[in-house]
Order: sequence, then structure tokens, then C-alpha cells
Amino acid sequence: MRQTILLVFALYLPLSESATLHIENQSRYIAVIIDYPAGYPCAPDRQNVRPCLILPLAATSYELPEAEALSAVLRFISLPATSNVALGDLKKHVFKSTGDFTYQPLGALKYEQVKCELPMDEGISITIILVGVMDKACEKGTDRRLAWVYKRNDVDMKFIIKDLPAKPHPRPL
Repeated sequence: MRQTILLVFALYLPLSESATLHIENQSRYIAVIIDYPAGYPCAPDRQNVRPCLILPLAATSYELPEAEALSAVLRFISLPATSNVALGDLKKHVFKSTGDFTYQPLGALKYEQVKCELPMDEGISITIILVGVMDKACEKGTDRRLAWVYKRNDVDMKFIIKDLPAKPHPRPL
């Protein structure tokens, strides 16, 4: 009887890791709704926005796609007493400022590709951190829009919202 030896070689290719978007809401009064036109990574239905709602003093993370560009709008809202309400009702409390976010996992990261402006007179500060690469505090804006572009699929991005100290009101003499 003849013996047969079967050798099996397994080729292990580790799965490539994609970047993660972390949104950390340190505000006590403001919530954030993430609007993705394509519905990725969170797709709320018309009745419940919870998958895309970051409550005050909460944080969430989303894995970003490796091969496709992603655009989103972050809407800041003054949260009503209950957060378990329909999307249409929440949007009645939306601030005038929005944040536009574009993610393009292409090419090398350039510092000028990370841009943001702070919404004026709304009592929040925003910091963008590219983990291990840079920290950027958003500058005062001249309008009510934030905009930034993030072009790298191997660096995690953290977006932090904080309350600013209240400005004292001048007292009449």
C-alpha cells in the first residue's frame, strides 16, 4: 500500500483595518444628528433617529469605508426633554450651524486637507484629532458652517464637542 502525504499551505492575509470616526459629545446641552445621504454608517428611519443621534455627554464610533468616499452633515440640536422622538420633531430644534464632513480614503494626508470653522455665538468649541498625527482646534468662523475634509483611511479621526463658558451679561448701571 502506498502512502500519500498531503501538504496544505494556508496563506493568511490579515484583513486591512479601516479608519474609525469617533464623535465625543462633551456638551451638556447640545446633541448631534449625523445625516448621511447614502445612509452609511447609520441609517435612521423617518420615525426614529436614534442610530444617528449622539446625546449630550455621550460618544460613539463608526468604521469608515475603505474604498469609497463618504460625505455627511453633522447637525447640532438643542435637545428637548425626551430624545425618543421622531426625526421631524427633533429637527425643529436644530441650530443654524451645521458641520459638513467629507471623507476620501485616497492618497497621503496633507495638513491643509483638514479644515474646520467654529459656528459663531452658539456656545460650543470643536476639536478635530487625527490620532497620532495632529490636533486641530477649530477657528472662529465668519459664517455658520463647519467644513472639513479628511483624506486617509489608516488614521482614526476624533471629533470633540465641548460647551464654552457662559459669557457674563453686562449689568445696567
